[in-house]
Amino acid sequence: MTEFPLPLAISAAVVDGQAGPFRRLSTTIARDAALVDLEIGTADARVEWLHPFSWDAGLRGVVAPTRTLSDGDRICLHAGPYGTADAVAHRNDEPMRFPDAGDGHRYLAGDAPGPDEVHQDAAAWTLVESGGHCVVLAWEYSGSLVTEVTVGGGRLRITSKLPADTFHPSADSELWNSAGPVGWLAVVPGGLDAGASALRTLVLDEFATLPDLSGMPGEPEFPCVVANSWGVQENTSTERILAMMDATAAAGAEVFVVDKGWERAVGDWHANDRFPSGLRWLSDQARERGLGFGVWCGFGNADPKSLVASEHPDWLAAWRGTTPRLSFDNHALCLGHDPARDWILDELRRVVTDFRLTWFLHDFESIARCDRDDHTHDPGAGEHAAELAWHHILRTLKTEFPQLVLENCWNGVRPLDLAMIRSHHTTITEDHCLTRWNSLAKVGLGRYLPLDWQSAYMGAEDLPPRARIAPYVVGGPWVLMDDPETWSEETREALTKAVRLFKHWRKSLRTATVRRPQVDVPRYDAVQATTADGVVLLAIGVPGGGDEVRVRLDGVEGDFVLTDEWSGETRPVTVDDGGLRLPVEYRGDGLLVSLTPR
Repeated sequence: MTEFPLPLAISAAVVDGQAGPFRRLSTTIARDAALVDLEIGTADARVEWLHPFSWDAGLRGVVAPTRTLSDGDRICLHAGPYGTADAVAHRNDEPMRFPDAGDGHRYLAGDAPGPDEVHQDAAAWTLVESGGHCVVLAWEYSGSLVTEVTVGGGRLRITSKLPADTFHPSADSELWNSAGPVGWLAVVPGGLDAGASALRTLVLDEFATLPDLSGMPGEPEFPCVVANSWGVQENTSTERILAMMDATAAAGAEVFVVDKGWERAVGDWHANDRFPSGLRWLSDQARERGLGFGVWCGFGNADPKSLVASEHPDWLAAWRGTTPRLSFDNHALCLGHDPARDWILDELRRVVTDFRLTWFLHDFESIARCDRDDHTHDPGAGEHAAELAWHHILRTLKTEFPQLVLENCWNGVRPLDLAMIRSHHTTITEDHCLTRWNSLAKVGLGRYLPLDWQSAYMGAEDLPPRARIAPYVVGGPWVLMDDPETWSEETREALTKAVRLFKHWRKSLRTATVRRPQVDVPRYDAVQATTADGVVLLAIGVPGGGDEVRVRLDGVEGDFVLTDEWSGETRPVTVDDGGLRLPVEYRGDGLLVSLTPR
């Protein structure tokens, strides 16, 4: 019998392994049954979940809400690629359908769930605090999954299941009584912070793998400084990419990624006419400049006019009588259909080999919903089949190309679960590519993921240079995603210095805890990272300027040596509950200071 620090009844799942305080849960897919059902004797609970980035709730941010439940209360958390739309569909008691959105990115016609509603979208993990302990339940599954937490009759119940809306195999399907998703369960002393810390340790120890960068020129380290061409969007060409490579390599970039715009069409992964020398030639040019080389790819999608869509219209995913138009007006290929899956994998092998890639950035809807009856998957479990195929493709690439870095960029960190983490080396944190939203996301994701597992996209923004740049020194990979032609000399100097600081700090920040300190100015972006030995790196963007700012650090007190990372100047300081006063040198400053315990 599995021992936990408090009485906990486990139904349906079987414990078959352990990692630290976590028990590995083996599940079985059974009719009308949950994957796991947990019960604890308690009359109230506090629940925490993570809202991943979603264009269906673009102004919400990547945040970790909490809610207190008492007798008769419940919350229903929807994880998976389309979780925001699923939460709304379940709230309205109607089937989820894709809207006719045109350029895509949105899977919901209407508003996202309100903060007090029962149905919420979430990452595939749940934290529940009760009785001086925190229960943590996390899943290795990138399809749709629902976790319900209820309190009633003096009992707390946590149930996870595959929702019938997207998983309803036929009666004679071989999926019934087969192995289901793997879960991880822990009960740790303390509150939600202790639970989040335990989950983060699990991710570091069991799921997040450092990539092999030996195939790149120079001596890059992870997380890398990555330059990306999306600052000019699809207005790319060989000449423009070469100019961007020169400018970003001079600033200290270690990798260059050609984003969308190099392909003939989505689904036709050959260089278009703007790249007459081809992508392999560009890859060689990147190497000559000391840069690794990568490309963007939406491998699960196809332009309606692409060759693959024309020759194999039967490979397209269909859902509830339509062939949805998704990101950039493309259709989805059904990875759950074996011929489509095998073709995609062969195409990716060719792209990685022919272009000599060391970085692969994938995007768009690669886990499609499909209920076609002429595919190799069960019509009632198309998304489930696509989820399995998605990981098969990614893990095959990871095995066959060990020097390839795999980055998830599905419209801003979708899906978010332990299986996705296992199949990649990093993920985008959010898709606004703006300092404010990225700082917020770093803190939200940083409760559960290491700081080197959060690709931070820095786009063009109407901010003073140091105010825009400073928060990006914390965490990474740091992705430069603006047009170098627009850089002023002040921007170039600040960026080059900040890149050097990023490289100096990146290793020590891997296991750092991240918080959002309070700053007494109306507009600010701030990130506080504290290493295991108590050293603090503090980045604050102060767009409005002023003479000084007062910062109230989270959980930091005592005597320190303060270092201005921009100048190298040091002075002794004492940090107490009154906060820390920092001078602002000029309007629109970006402060970068470290605190080393004395």
